[in-house]
Amino acid sequence: MQPMVMQGCPYTLPRCHDWQAADQFRHSSSLRSTCPQPQVRAAVTSPAPPQDGAGVPCLSLKLLNGSAGASGPLEPPAMNLCWNEIKKKSHNLRARLEAFSDHSGKLQLPLQEIIDWLSQKDEELSAQLPLQGDVALVQQEKETHAAFMEEVKSRGPYIYSVLESAQAFLSQHPFEELEEPHSESKDTSPKQRIQNLSRFVWKQATVASELWEKLTARCVDQHRHIERTLEQLLEIQGAMEELSTTLTQAEGVRATWEPIGDLFIDSLPEHIQALKLFKEEFSPMKDGVKLVNDLAHQLAISDVHLSMENSQALEQINIRWKQLQASVSERLKQLQDAHRDFGPGSQHFLSCT
Repeated sequence: MQPMVMQGCPYTLPRCHDWQAADQFRHSSSLRSTCPQPQVRAAVTSPAPPQDGAGVPCLSLKLLNGSAGASGPLEPPAMNLCWNEIKKKSHNLRARLEAFSDHSGKLQLPLQEIIDWLSQKDEELSAQLPLQGDVALVQQEKETHAAFMEEVKSRGPYIYSVLESAQAFLSQHPFEELEEPHSESKDTSPKQRIQNLSRFVWKQATVASELWEKLTARCVDQHRHIERTLEQLLEIQGAMEELSTTLTQAEGVRATWEPIGDLFIDSLPEHIQALKLFKEEFSPMKDGVKLVNDLAHQLAISDVHLSMENSQALEQINIRWKQLQASVSERLKQLQDAHRDFGPGSQHFLSCT
C-alpha cells in the first residue's frame, strides 16, 4: 500500500492497521463531558509504534485526535453540541447587546434634547442683559424674567426624571472610568461596546446635570440683580425728584435777592445773617447730590447705565447745585465786602459822619 502524501506538507501519512483499531475504539468510547477541554499530556516512554510496509511509523491515535479529552477523542456529535453552545452564547450576547443598546438609546435621545434645551435657555438668559437704566424698562424686564423662570421651573420634573433614569441605568451597568474610550469598530468586543455606551450615557447625564445647575443658579442671580437694580433706580429717581423740588425752592429764594447796591448800609448785617441761615438750611442737598451720583456709579459698575432721560436729569441736578453754591458764596462775599467797606467801622462811614 502506497503512503498518502499531503500537498505542501513534507511528511507522509501512512496507512496502518492501527487506524482500524482506532475506529473501533472511537465508536466504543463514551464522552464524559459535553465540551471537553483539550489537555496536554506529558510524553511517556512507550513501545515503538507499529509500522506499515514502507517502514514509516504511523501517527498515534492521540495525535490524530488532538482535541480529545481525558475520556477519549472528541466525537462529531460532541463537537456539534459544543458548537451549538458557542452559537447559543453568542446569540444571547448579541441579544443582550441589542437590548442594552436599545435601552441606552432611549436615554441618549432625551438627554441630548435636555442638553440642547438648556443651552438654548442659557443663551436666552444672557440676551436679557444688560439691563436698561430706567424704572419702567426694568419693571418690564422683571416680568419677562419671572415668566422665563416659570418656564424653566416647569421643565424641572422632566429633567429630574430623565437624570434619575440615567442614574439607575448606570448603577445597573457600571463602567471603568479610568479606561480610555475605544472607538466603535468591527473589532470592538460586545463587552467593550457596552462599556462605551455606558460611558457615553454618563457623559451626557453629567453635562445635562451641570447645565441644569448652572441655568437655575443664573436664574436666581439674575432675579436678584433685577430686584437690586430696580430698587436702586427707584431710589435714584426718587432722590432726583426730591432734589429737583428743593433746588427749585432755593432758586426761588435766590431770585428775590436784591442787588447789593440797593441795600441800606445798616441792613447789611441782617442780609449777611439771613444768607448764612439760607446756606445752612439747604446744606442737606449736598448729601442728596452725593447720594444720586454714588447710586449712578454703582449701577454703572453693575453694567446698568442710566437712560438718556435719567442721565440728563442727573446732569441738570449737578449743574443747578453747583450754580446755587456759587451764587450763595458770591453774594455772601459781596455782602461782607460791602459791610467792610461801608459799614459803621469803615473809613467811608466815618468820613460821612
